[in-house]
Amino acid sequence: MPYQNEQPVVYPFGPPVYMDVVPEEFIQELDTLIEENGGKVEFDASGLLAGRILKQTELQTLISSDLEHHIIQHCMRFNEMTHGNQELDGDMTRTPSMTMKAIWSNIQEAREYNPPHYHTGSFSFVVYCRNDLEKFSLEEIQDNPYDSPHAGSTEMTQLRKLAGLIELQYGEPNWMNWNTYQFVPRRGDIIIFPSWLRHTVYAHYEPDCVRVSVAGNVDIVGG
Repeated sequence: MPYQNEQPVVYPFGPPVYMDVVPEEFIQELDTLIEENGGKVEFDASGLLAGRILKQTELQTLISSDLEHHIIQHCMRFNEMTHGNQELDGDMTRTPSMTMKAIWSNIQEAREYNPPHYHTGSFSFVVYCRNDLEKFSLEEIQDNPYDSPHAGSTEMTQLRKLAGLIELQYGEPNWMNWNTYQFVPRRGDIIIFPSWLRHTVYAHYEPDCVRVSVAGNVDIVGG
């Protein structure tokens, strides 16, 4: 399977992080599923997830097998690049199989956010379908009266601007210890990380902008 990013694994802190791009055909599939099923009571996931986000839709029974396979292939690649083949059954080695345990969409509007949390499973992933903040620079996104650092505070999050960021968190904040990794995603981006890794999505304050993401969990089975 061809990949756009030949070096997708970065090590910003202890656990590795995988970043690559999902083909447009799969992003369009997700766009259609979210548009057709968002707001339907039977697929409403807003009361089941950590996010303070009104529009969240369960997609587990809706995605195609091709899309599910594609996401799992990214997880397999991540696992192989960080661990190699797993030793199983004595001298036998084989790549473990994986299964998708959950997948849902988030439509994040202004002032909505995801508090720090973690997932179940072996890997967690996020695919980005839309980010209206792409047209702004990070400085423009964070230039608002709500996102001012608090001088004199000892809390690291209160010493820096946060609007529009997705942040992965590992370990304790301290001098000479970089324990966070932030980025602003673009359409098509996929990020994968160990499911136990704490992460958060900060609010943005642009009233007519939304960020649409699809998140989920993948389990290693038979290992």
